Amino acid sequence: MELRQYLDILKRHRWFLVEAVVLVALAAGILSAVRTPVYQGTARVLLRPNDPTEQLDPSQAARQQNGDPNRYVTAQKDIAESEAVARAAAKSLNGLPFKQVMRSSSAHQRGASDVLEITGKDVDPARARDIADEVARSYIENRRLSAVAGLEKATQDIETGLTDLQLKIADLDAKIGTSPGTTSSLQPPTPAATAPSNPTTPPDGTGLRDGSQPTTKASLEAARYAAAVQYESLFARQQDLLVEKNLKRGEAEMISLAETPTSPISPKPLRDGILGAFVGLLLGVGITFLREQLDDRIRSRAEVERITGLPILAEVPYDDEVAKSPSQVAVLERPQGPLSEAMRALRTSVHFVAVDEPVKVLIVTSAGPAEGKSLVAANLAAVYAQAGYRTLLVSADLRRPRLDTLFPASKDSIGLTGVIAELSRNGKAPGSAQDHLAGALVQTRVPNLTLLPAGARPPNPAELLNSRRMGEVLTAVADVADVVIIDTPPLLAVTDAAVLAARADGVVLVAALGETHRDAAQRARAILTSTNARVLGVVVNKSGAGRSGYYAGYYGYYATEPEDAKGKRKGRRRDRTQPQPAPGVTLSADDFPVEPAGFRRQHARQAQQTQQGQQGQQGQQGQPVSAGSGASVDAPTRATPMADAAKPGPSLLSGLRGWLHDEAHEESDR
Repeated sequence: MELRQYLDILKRHRWFLVEAVVLVALAAGILSAVRTPVYQGTARVLLRPNDPTEQLDPSQAARQQNGDPNRYVTAQKDIAESEAVARAAAKSLNGLPFKQVMRSSSAHQRGASDVLEITGKDVDPARARDIADEVARSYIENRRLSAVAGLEKATQDIETGLTDLQLKIADLDAKIGTSPGTTSSLQPPTPAATAPSNPTTPPDGTGLRDGSQPTTKASLEAARYAAAVQYESLFARQQDLLVEKNLKRGEAEMISLAETPTSPISPKPLRDGILGAFVGLLLGVGITFLREQLDDRIRSRAEVERITGLPILAEVPYDDEVAKSPSQVAVLERPQGPLSEAMRALRTSVHFVAVDEPVKVLIVTSAGPAEGKSLVAANLAAVYAQAGYRTLLVSADLRRPRLDTLFPASKDSIGLTGVIAELSRNGKAPGSAQDHLAGALVQTRVPNLTLLPAGARPPNPAELLNSRRMGEVLTAVADVADVVIIDTPPLLAVTDAAVLAARADGVVLVAALGETHRDAAQRARAILTSTNARVLGVVVNKSGAGRSGYYAGYYGYYATEPEDAKGKRKGRRRDRTQPQPAPGVTLSADDFPVEPAGFRRQHARQAQQTQQGQQGQQGQQGQPVSAGSGASVDAPTRATPMADAAKPGPSLLSGLRGWLHDEAHEESDR
């Protein structure tokens, strides 16, 4: 699908989209307005502050420099939102449940910095502030305790080592004979008195490399000296750890405490309403396209051409007056309306499509019911009659005749079914078809337009229309009329239209936008193709229904403006540049028969030839030729059936009676 087709779909469903946007926006705004206001307080914490004790552990500093900052911040965020921090904060919040603290607090990084923002939310502004502050303090204390815990463990391990060394030194002093005061002083003996000349061997020459206990005094003094040195080293390390433990502040530092919020962060009805409108628009667009995919009805002129593969003969706009009063013929009620102009365009299209093979018997049908085939047939017959064509309108829909309501038929008419029945009873009597046809035709209120009603409803309409007698009726009506328009049932409902399509000179298929289904249009085209019918094209009915299309606006431009109660025109001003009728002169649509220029020239040539022939015959017989005896150059003559079209002369009934009279004379002569 092209972008224009998508826009056309949205345009057709624009009111549904508006309703979806308004409803969802109102629902979101109302639900947001009735919610309880929620306040938020924010405390800021600096991660990895400038801690001087970090330099005491070079390995830790190296690990922090080579680590991933994003991973570190993510880990600290998870710790701030952990249960341990929430439990510690809940103790300072007057016994607030820690689960509520966890739900009400959150942490996130501020931009790309090392600042962690800890927020607290609650319906009470003061409590929201306290939650943020206490969670921040608990997080800082948690980080401090985590950092100090390692130092305490190292201090405890060193203390255990110092205790063992004290016991060892005391044991060595007892063996050497040193006084308790000397052992408690933890002072090693002087190197000159106690240190052996060779550290690897005791003074008496007995080495300790085999792991045996010292036995000599010199070896005992050397062992005591080594234990004293080790004790002094561990004691110094213990003092360093105690200093580091007292200076340790952890991995976070408070930057700012939370302030008491003055305005709630939610709800915000205006913001929620705008978001709801956007969601409603997306929802409406999605539902619209889903409905288009599930709905296979034809929506545009281009779609009709693509599906049927037939040319568009005319596009008939939607008429509100016809929808309100289906029993009226728009061409007669509103001769200058959009529908009338569309019918004249259809008549012109039929002429030009059939320029090589003229169409005399024309069938109007559709794929399904209520698509406007009877409307098109009646109005097309009316515009043909207004143009001077002797037009016969045949109601061949024997199941649900619609033309009888548009043109009230006489009760004395036997109708189409009566003519066929009489022909079946009389057999092959000469002139029987014309005799019975003369008694079945009904003259309408439109000059040059005659109706052949459907007649009584038969039990077998399809067999009746496919009979040989029906062929005789078609031959008879084609001999006495210039144009025969037949209204048939829908193609997919019954086979009546299919059996008549093969006998006609042309078929016009009617498709209604928004009603005709794609599959139905394709099947109707296939049925006509299988019968070898000559399909002239498609009439797109109900164009612009519920929307302002190009053709509806184009035809409406020429429509007559309505009048108000005082008889004044409303709407556009009348174009003063157009020729106006003289005062006191009233013109009607019958005074201006619409006809293609090519046909007028053809009729003029035929009229001139006929006039010359009549003048030659009158000259040979010695009769004077009057100036008004011939046809005018603008009026067609009876040279050919199509040339009779624009000649205002006797009606179809009188022409039929004259034809029957001539047939009777020929029979008597034979």
